[in-house]
Amino acid sequence: MKKIFLLWLSTHCLCSVVFAQHIDTSATNISLKNKLFNIDSVSFNGYEFAKNSPFNINDLMPAKYSSINLGYVYAKGTLMAAQDASKFNSMFLKTEGITKLKQLNLWGSFSYTKTFEDSTIYNHQTRNTPTAPYYFGSPINSSYERVVYNLKTLAEKNLINKNLPIGVGADYRIGNHFSTNDPRGSVNDFQLNLVGTLGYTFFDQLKIGAAYRYGYGQERFNIAYKSTSYSQVTLLPAYYNYLIEGYGEAYIKTTAMGYKDDQKRSGIDGYLNFTKSMFGDFYFTYAYLNEKQRFLDTSSEGFTYFDDFDLKTNTFSLLWLKHLKNSKFSAVVSYANTEGKDLNYVYMANNYIYNHNSLSLKTNLSVNNNNNIYNYFINTNQYEEQRKDGLTGNDVQYNRLDLHVGFGYNRIIKNNNILGFSLTGIYNIPLNNYFNIPAVNIGQFTQRVIYFDYIYNTSTRLGGSLTADYSFKVFNEIQAGLKASATYLNKEKVKDNNFTYSPGKDRFSSNISLNLYF
Repeated sequence: MKKIFLLWLSTHCLCSVVFAQHIDTSATNISLKNKLFNIDSVSFNGYEFAKNSPFNINDLMPAKYSSINLGYVYAKGTLMAAQDASKFNSMFLKTEGITKLKQLNLWGSFSYTKTFEDSTIYNHQTRNTPTAPYYFGSPINSSYERVVYNLKTLAEKNLINKNLPIGVGADYRIGNHFSTNDPRGSVNDFQLNLVGTLGYTFFDQLKIGAAYRYGYGQERFNIAYKSTSYSQVTLLPAYYNYLIEGYGEAYIKTTAMGYKDDQKRSGIDGYLNFTKSMFGDFYFTYAYLNEKQRFLDTSSEGFTYFDDFDLKTNTFSLLWLKHLKNSKFSAVVSYANTEGKDLNYVYMANNYIYNHNSLSLKTNLSVNNNNNIYNYFINTNQYEEQRKDGLTGNDVQYNRLDLHVGFGYNRIIKNNNILGFSLTGIYNIPLNNYFNIPAVNIGQFTQRVIYFDYIYNTSTRLGGSLTADYSFKVFNEIQAGLKASATYLNKEKVKDNNFTYSPGKDRFSSNISLNLYF
């Protein structure tokens, strides 16, 4: 039944996107316009900014846009966080589009991703809740298969002489994750998030609004062994199943190896847009979200509660757009703060604290000169994260700066074909850090995860990426494109290299995709 429902969702979403394009028969060049919109970094950044809620889709999204993307991603190398996969292959299919029906703006997307991970340690998780204080893991390299479906939709309509915009949105995700070797983790998850917006426009320049968000979800975990001998404590220690609570040392868990994580979230948004001024267009968003996670198990004897985790996130974002004669400029400034605190039911007290702060600035300049499109960008992100464990006294904090600088060029050639490439330089440098792990707490998890992550996050890394793109018209109504990219990162130096386990020297990733615009 689930597979039938998912097939219906994917078919319905795909048909909706196709129909949205099909009804516009007057625009014979719409496929080329959509491709040009995609490679216009400033306009496309506004489009991405508007996906967060229905409030800005009328202002920042084109009247018509449809695309289908089919691709393959490959990554390999141990310059990574400890619980990432040292090698993975991923295939994806994504379709999205927007259309306008009278005064109603509709946007939707559907994506399917299948990933094969090798060499993942201490991480029987979905990868959707990386801050969780309660999860299973094993020191043996696990091979994971993950399938994730994601359906998103936004709708907005303007009432009372286009002065009263109202909107609704939904985001539904379902995933299946399982390990193919012992200990075999089996994880299923789903998430549903809803948003409703209301605004008002003053003097055709000032637009204010607010939103309410509500969501819930669940992740179900279970660990089992195909070979029961692996679960014997005295035989093969590498195959033990461990329970990780907080940010201390993991301990062996060979019975009752299952639980579920129930999640509820609610929050509010505030919006302030000031447009059509001599200085450009400004879009400001504030968002507050409170998520409560409860880790528990159910049986015939009732409920057993393990941990409650409360996450509070505040996000401030400002988008500035400025149109010049033959160029466009955009800047996005974002600040996010997340504070997490748990209630551990064993100690009936707060044991785990998580803090995160990030401040980013993304600037883009797009220049259109005849048949040539130039894109320049500089992105900086200051990222700070802290994890504390009350039982052990562990306190680890790191602060880093990530810098991306790049240039892209696209040219329209014969028969409206488009040839393009881009180059990006990547530089990651550590800032101030704090590391306190009492010697009495040092075990396998501390060495292979906590130490490993500290070295990774305080290392200096240098690298870059190269992307090539070629598009052409097919069937007279579709602009098809082939895109390939490769990224390489190399570890330049580390603050401390006296640990047994440490990240490798480099990581390579690549991406190839077929992209259709219509």
